[in-house]
Amino acid sequence: IEEMRSTRAGGESTVEQIKETNAARLPMQRYGDPEEVARMMLFLASDESSFCTGGVYMVDGGSSAGMV
Repeated sequence: IEEMRSTRAGGESTVEQIKETNAARLPMQRYGDPEEVARMMLFLASDESSFCTGGVYMVDGGSSAGMV
């Protein structure tokens, strides 16, 4: 299979290289997994979240908080 490539200002990069560069800019240095979002949804749908009332729960690996 031919490797996917993208042309950027700095030259040609593979899609995987671009993803790695972008992930390095995130506070947790990686992208989240769908399972991580699903676990939050399962928690909120469970009895364990019975005392949670109308909060906003971010599942973004700290992106909304910004970089330190």
